[in-house]
Amino acid sequence: MKKLAFVFLLSAVAFIHSNAQQPEQGFQFGGGIRAAMPIGDFADTHSFGIGGELQGEYRFSYMLSGIITTGYTHFFGKTVTILGTDVEYDGVGLIPIIAGLRVYPSTNFFIGAQAGYGILTGGGESDGAFNYQPQIGYNGERLQVAVNYNALSKDGTTLGHIGLTAIVKFGGMAGKPQ
Repeated sequence: MKKLAFVFLLSAVAFIHSNAQQPEQGFQFGGGIRAAMPIGDFADTHSFGIGGELQGEYRFSYMLSGIITTGYTHFFGKTVTILGTDVEYDGVGLIPIIAGLRVYPSTNFFIGAQAGYGILTGGGESDGAFNYQPQIGYNGERLQVAVNYNALSKDGTTLGHIGLTAIVKFGGMAGKPQ
């Protein structure tokens, strides 16, 4: 009976081990929409932003990935009264070119940070600055949703906003890690 129990236990362990899914690795593309709410001094001159985003994510392991992101978000200008005079601020656009890492403490939840270069456009001009973006999010089978703080920082000035991004995964490895 002990031999039979041992054989059964050994068979069960071998079966479980052979069917255990290995962490997915590989590259995946995605694209989606972004909503943004300026904060701080940026909120004094601009109301909200809407745009699109493209990302590539490479899964190094079950818990770690590298990510690169770009896109365009347009922020709508406000009309502000200063000393009795209405001042109308033009809309501006943000083009981030950022890369970083994500950690997956669980299958569907991630925490990440990206940094790089951001281009602020508007009025026929553009200017670049250091761009950084910490984030948290949910990673589903085909949809990824992230909340982040995105900021441009240059010469002691920071323009920041809270962003919400929904990405549809459309290429590369499919699905979430197993």
